[in-house]
Amino acid sequence: MTRDRLGDVELSTAADFEAVLAAVVEKAIKNDVDVRGSWEFQTRGSTHDWEVEIIELDKDFDDD
Repeated sequence: MTRDRLGDVELSTAADFEAVLAAVVEKAIKNDVDVRGSWEFQTRGSTHDWEVEIIELDKDFDDD
């Protein structure tokens, strides 16, 4: 995977970030990647290190 795959994606709001994150998670799930758990990574070109935790939530299917 190249690092600049998001070069043409607009990320200027939290909603933009959430939409891109949702798309990545959904694509990974469709390709049988278990995304649940803690992911630690360093960003290239900055001084930031991150930890992201993905927890699957139960869906509430009310029949009311």
